[in-house]
Amino acid sequence: MAVVSARSTRVFYGWWIALTFAVMAFFSSGIRFTVGPFLKPIVADLGIDRASFSAVVSLGLFVYGAFMPLVGRLVDRAGARPVTVAGTVLLAAALAATGQVTRLWQLVLVYGVVVALGLAATGHVVGSAVVSRWFTRRRATALSLLGSASMAGMSLLVPVVMWLILTVGWRATYGVLGLLVLVLVLPLGLWVVRESPESVGLTPDGLPAAAATGGRPGAERTEVGVALQSSPFWLLSGGMFTCGFSMSLLSAHGIPMLTDHGYAPMLASWALGLLGGSSMACAIVLGTVADRVGRRPVLAWLYATRALLFTAMFLVHDSPAALLLIALLGGVSMSGSLAMTSALTADIFGRFSVGSVFGAIFLVHQVGAAAGSWLGGFLFELTGGYGAAFTVASAQLLVGAALSITVDERARRAPRLAAATPATPGAR
Repeated sequence: MAVVSARSTRVFYGWWIALTFAVMAFFSSGIRFTVGPFLKPIVADLGIDRASFSAVVSLGLFVYGAFMPLVGRLVDRAGARPVTVAGTVLLAAALAATGQVTRLWQLVLVYGVVVALGLAATGHVVGSAVVSRWFTRRRATALSLLGSASMAGMSLLVPVVMWLILTVGWRATYGVLGLLVLVLVLPLGLWVVRESPESVGLTPDGLPAAAATGGRPGAERTEVGVALQSSPFWLLSGGMFTCGFSMSLLSAHGIPMLTDHGYAPMLASWALGLLGGSSMACAIVLGTVADRVGRRPVLAWLYATRALLFTAMFLVHDSPAALLLIALLGGVSMSGSLAMTSALTADIFGRFSVGSVFGAIFLVHQVGAAAGSWLGGFLFELTGGYGAAFTVASAQLLVGAALSITVDERARRAPRLAAATPATPGAR
């Protein structure tokens, strides 16, 4: 039944796959970004300081990244459906349990470890791995749907969560998030997810078999050990470190920074929401541009403009209109770095290697994320403000732009086996 449904629909089934993982990315990324609104109420309720809370968030981000290579390899070898279904159930239960913690060690265990595992099994790497198999020519556009959904999660969930916290408290809010994940994501994992176009008798992009590769002679799969020995892997990883550092700093400390600057909590939440909304609107456009002009220049442009955004967000004070304008314009720099990097991973290392190779790259991203969350809290306690942390983030993003523009995006050649030479009679 699944094969008939996938082949008979007028819309290429790969777009349904992309939309399914976009929903997962909406919740996975949105939940990670909502950590900012939770900071002050959790710190007050549990009697801890911001540095301790930041350390828990940092642990969660690192564990999230540490699980990514394993989850990616499981997707490449065992399939995405069992991984996403198990991860959804685990994530829903862990979110509900987070709302019940009363001690710091419980927060470390439940949020720092179990939530991180559930997010890893439903996050960007799993979606990128599967979507990359379904598309070649329109790969960046399809992957940009995930980036757009991630920013939509940030745009919508952050203000909604802030409203829920102010209305029913932070504990009940985590219960609501867990219920939403279970009800809205689990059916998609069970009924829509398919591993590859070949598994349902289709080809990438829905093109004839001869055209499905887009003329690329690259290998379909590259082992992680081989990828680790190549310069593109490390250049992409360097850029991802700066991406993780900056995004984690913004998600964990963006709202506290803005409220420290005198902005009301809801206004600060709406500023990040507007930032995500404008990013969502630009994501598909960037994907289409990247499919035409190349992923590498778009990736470098994203990092460079994000450096300007971080500088501007810290410098603006006592001007709600200026803050909202910066958020509106800055959105063009926020969405696309994961999509461009995963698309380049598929282009260079093969579409059946994205889970494992991009999973390893994403581990570096999460090392940066853990550093950004922790350093933001540490420097705040050390200096009494966020200026040093945001300066470090902006400088790193400029380095990420320089690294990205030097990536060799040519596909790795598929290995060719030489024909055996017939033995000459009498030869020994």
